[in-house]
Order: sequence, then C-alpha cells, then structure tokens
Amino acid sequence: MESFDPVTQQGLTISNLYGFELVLSALLLALVLGWLIVALVRFRAAPGDTTEPPQVHGNRRLEVIWTVTPALVLGLIFVLMVQNMRAVEAQTPGAQRVLVVGHQWWWEYQYPDLGVLTANELHVPVGAELSIDLESRDVIHSFFLPNFGFMRDLVPGKTNHITLTVDRAGTYDGACTQYCGVQHAWMRLRVFAQPRDQFAAWVAAERAPAVPSGAPGQSLFLQNTCVSCHAIRGLGASSTVGPDLTHFGSRSTLGTGVLPNTPENLRRWIRNPQAIKPGVLMPAFGDLSDQDLEALVVFLEGLK
Repeated sequence: MESFDPVTQQGLTISNLYGFELVLSALLLALVLGWLIVALVRFRAAPGDTTEPPQVHGNRRLEVIWTVTPALVLGLIFVLMVQNMRAVEAQTPGAQRVLVVGHQWWWEYQYPDLGVLTANELHVPVGAELSIDLESRDVIHSFFLPNFGFMRDLVPGKTNHITLTVDRAGTYDGACTQYCGVQHAWMRLRVFAQPRDQFAAWVAAERAPAVPSGAPGQSLFLQNTCVSCHAIRGLGASSTVGPDLTHFGSRSTLGTGVLPNTPENLRRWIRNPQAIKPGVLMPAFGDLSDQDLEALVVFLEGLK
C-alpha cells in the first residue's frame, strides 16, 4: 500500500492523478452497468413475444453523445497527464545532485556536489529537491521504492533522470524490479530520509577518510585480494570493482540487504559469500584462520 501513500511530492502528484482516473472509471462503469440493468429489467420481452423491439438506428443525438463523451473524457485525461508529467519532471536549478549506479548486484551512490561516495544505503535530506541521475555498469536495473510513488530504469550507456522531494523522514525499502541476473531478488534498496541537520552530520562523517590504525585486520585487508576490489579512503585502497567500504561499519545491512550488518553475519559472509548469496562476485576466504577472520571482522566493523 506504500504506493498509495507516497512520501514524495512527485509521487503524490502521480497518485492523485491515478486516484482521479480510478474514480472516473468507477463512475463510468456504474453508468454503463446502470443503463444495462435498466434495459434488462424494463425492456425485456414478455413470455411468448417474438416481435422485434423498436430500433434506434439512425438516432443522431445518441450517436453524438456516445461518440463525444468518451472523446471528452480521453481529452481531459490527456491534458491532466501532460500536466502531471511536467510537474514530475520539472527541475529547479540548485537541486541536490545524486548519481545512482546499478551493479550486479549492489548500488553505488555518488553526491558530486558534496564529495561523498557510498554504497547500498542512500541518505537524502527531507524537504530538499533531489536531482537523481541513474546509470548502469552492466545490465538493465530498476530503481523502485514504493513509498516514492514511481520507478525508473537504469540502462547501460544511457543516463535516466528522476526529480524527487521527500516530505517525510523515515527509512524506506525498495528493490530492483528489472530481472538482472541470478541475485536479482537480493538487490535491495534502502533509503534514509533525514532532517537536514542529521543529513549534514552524515555528510560530514562520510567525507572523512578512514584513519590508519595499524590493526591486524587492516594489514590483512591490504595484503589479501580485498584490496583488489574495494576502496577504503585514507588507507590507499582505491579499487572500484566492489562497494566502497570506507564507512562500512555504519551500514545497517551487508550484501545489499541480504543480512543485517552484525559481526557474526560478517564472519559468515567473508568465509563463504556464495552460501549466502549464490552468484555474487566476491570470492570465499575459507583459508583464513579463525584468528585472522576475527581481526578482519573487527577492522571492518570499526569503519564508522
């Protein structure tokens, strides 16, 4: 039911038009059924009556009414639809820019004006217009959050666009709705809509690089194949194959929503991600000792 209670101005515009069309369609259906029932009851033939009833062929008034009325209704819907499209697609200079990039099977989020790069959990300010560009690095994905009221595809080689203004703070979940491979069902979306002061605090924290600690887990990360796929700003890890992990410990889920982000789940994920999310591109680290695995988990969970 989230689509019928959108938290964005654009989604509300679409929902209102849909509601109007639904009511109008119901009224037309009731009118047609009403006339049909009247005709069946009032003009039904008497038992044994085989005479042909009076015909209305050539009744110009009726023909004009049932031709013009649907044309006027369709014309009204067309005008309202065009106005709706203009309202939904309207952009204001100075809107907060966000780039959403779809990967198999995770999400990358960039804030070009804020110098922030993160993954899998999108943070947005309440009451601020967002100018969101959508791109894909591999196959077609779809960006759909029911609470936002509509969706848009991410197509390789093409940049699609959404303009959004979120009116209510909260956590909103969604998913990729375009089949994009074996783990399509676990390409989840999570958006945190925050008051502007909380969003500003999040941005300040995300801008900060990780602080080198010399912890055993940090050395393990940099010496293993982790560094070949993941970036951690401040530690010299800069690969963009997988999600950026600079502030991994602050995220609520791992594996793009497949599990809550807890130390125990992270141990399972590192040891054998294929057992949790078959087809994921991350290799298993079954040869790590329990001590090394624990050190790596402590290090990653500490990236706040």
